[in-house]
Amino acid sequence: MSDFLEKAKQYAVSRRKFLGLSGTALAGTAAALTLSGCGLTSAPAGAKQAAMEGKWVTAACWHNCGGRCLNKAFVADGIVIRQKTDDTHPDSPDFPQQRGCPRGRSQRKQVLGADRLKYPMKRKNWEPGGGKKELRGQDEWVRISWDEALDIVAGEIKRIKEKYGSSAIFVPSGSALPRTLSLYGGYTERWGAVSWGTWPEVFPYITGIKANGANEGNDRFRLRKSKLIVLWGANPAVSSNGGPAYNFLQAKKAGAKFIVVDPLYTDTSRVLADEWIPCRPATDTTLILGMAYHLITNNLHDQAYLDKYCVGFDADHMPEGTNPQDNFKDYVLGTYDGVPKTPEWAVATCGVDPVIIRRFAEQLAATRPAAIIAAGAPARINNGEHFPHALLTLGLITGNLGVPGSGVSPNMHARSTYAGPALISAGSNSIPSINNPLSDLRLNNCEMWNAILTGKYTDGEGPQKEINIQMICHGDASELNQRAGLMKGIEAHRKVEFVLSQNYVLNTNSKYSDVVLPVITQWETQGGLISGNREILIHYSKVIEPLYEAKDEMWIAAEVGKRLGLDPITINPLTPEQALYNQIAKTTVISTSGKGKEPLLLCMLLPGFTER
Repeated sequence: MSDFLEKAKQYAVSRRKFLGLSGTALAGTAAALTLSGCGLTSAPAGAKQAAMEGKWVTAACWHNCGGRCLNKAFVADGIVIRQKTDDTHPDSPDFPQQRGCPRGRSQRKQVLGADRLKYPMKRKNWEPGGGKKELRGQDEWVRISWDEALDIVAGEIKRIKEKYGSSAIFVPSGSALPRTLSLYGGYTERWGAVSWGTWPEVFPYITGIKANGANEGNDRFRLRKSKLIVLWGANPAVSSNGGPAYNFLQAKKAGAKFIVVDPLYTDTSRVLADEWIPCRPATDTTLILGMAYHLITNNLHDQAYLDKYCVGFDADHMPEGTNPQDNFKDYVLGTYDGVPKTPEWAVATCGVDPVIIRRFAEQLAATRPAAIIAAGAPARINNGEHFPHALLTLGLITGNLGVPGSGVSPNMHARSTYAGPALISAGSNSIPSINNPLSDLRLNNCEMWNAILTGKYTDGEGPQKEINIQMICHGDASELNQRAGLMKGIEAHRKVEFVLSQNYVLNTNSKYSDVVLPVITQWETQGGLISGNREILIHYSKVIEPLYEAKDEMWIAAEVGKRLGLDPITINPLTPEQALYNQIAKTTVISTSGKGKEPLLLCMLLPGFTER
């Protein structure tokens, strides 16, 4: 194999010549594509001629970060030769290129990687009812045909419904197979978000704005007005590396001072921080209370702002009908509980030196405007609602809400440095929804594995209710390693009678399944629209034909439906081309007046519109 790779590196990479390198039984295009994903990126002069015959294709970047930037693949005769990012216009801070980060630039090595699932497989010791369930995650895999795989899936759905009822089927993720299950009697859903932690619960309660706070921060232009930017548990140099990291750098160049609060000395700290404050994980609220004590006892808080805009700070401004002793000021001072929340009190928990706590508080009080920007992680803990509540309170007592360049917000993901309404929005694909008749049956992210193991789940107030999950159907996601309780999740997967996973690699979900079905990536679909941030909408196209035996999830859902006696057209009513056309036709863009939106295609016909 090493000789083969050496020859490949030295050979002119046209498709015919590439496939002619080996007399072994390599599988045509699939072999060529796999090798191109294994690092054969340099090519001699002969390959340049092959490259000239190809074309650049706008490719999807589906990484779940703040970027989803412009990603292009050069395709010659069905082979991806190289990638590049945005070069459609000169780069500038006001009109930046939508440059991909290393995560996006590695997309080719994922799509064409050696770990792609090539064909349907079942666990060797599986049999209807589970077989040796304890071997999930350890068993060998057996290759099966698509017909056999679909027969097994449909058969297990039918068997489990007849034996336990439709509520025994749990779907943590996916949008295609749930359409089939909804027509077949329904299924138990998953609910709850983990990305933002407790921000969606706290932000509207404190501010009165019905949102999680992501859109209420600053955009990239207003950040340049900030004099101080506090990144609290946020690491955009890694999690939002691309446009957001670039925008923060522009704010620093404009004069903003950066303080990074994080247990780790992150890449963001290395690049941006004027000061790094290491705080022990899950103790952020203690640090904030220590800062508040110093602000209050030194009269550094903005009392006039609090009197005008806030309730609950002191006994004189408590909401009607509440206990005056429950005010924030007296709690911090320890008036009634006898525990003053001093910096010395805080250090025992958060580990931040009292001198640093006082200096941090003084900088925040003396610098306007100051923006406090959190990521989701500090609020993803038990009793996590205390952190966003405390952080918002810190912004309020320093008068840093409601002023351009200031504020407190959980700006991360696609909203990192891009707060505000989307300027352009993709339209609906017009595929009719199918209601789940069991939509009231829902297991929360943090409870789902325990609910499977114990047979009980929480549904609002009152005692827990009974549930009997016997089948887990995974879509193209990774619940086992992206939700709380991995070990409990594995135990739950080994308890039920059947586990299905659909993915393009053998991820953690798939490893603990009975049947795995290979699905296509966005590079192998007809195309679509994807939004990276509020300013852009990217129309991506098909880059390559589906590899190996990978199939579209909607096709899988329709084929399973056929075997259950359902109408496949109801499940999958539109062709991929029609669905994409509908999205484009219904795409809207903000109007020239800045009020409301109008159809993008109509705008393109107006005088003065320039396409780029």
